[in-house]
Amino acid sequence: MTLQELSREYLKEEAKLTRQIDSYLPYAKTLSGEQKHEAYRRLSCLYEMRRDVRTTAAALSKYYENKATRRIYHKNGQYFSANS
Repeated sequence: MTLQELSREYLKEEAKLTRQIDSYLPYAKTLSGEQKHEAYRRLSCLYEMRRDVRTTAAALSKYYENKATRRIYHKNGQYFSANS
């Protein structure tokens, strides 16, 4: 599996989490008291999971971008003077 394919799988998971949130939110709004508190805690977890999945998908999809233009070495003059 390539990183792009893995990124697409994470995006599918994001869509699933979005559907779960969209279906659970109206129900949570009808509750009261401790039940409402628990429902919103669950929603908070779903929102956090969706954020993490979205962030991971973006990182995977852009993993190889701009790697070729970054320098992975330093000039020797930075560490050694010419007079030594």
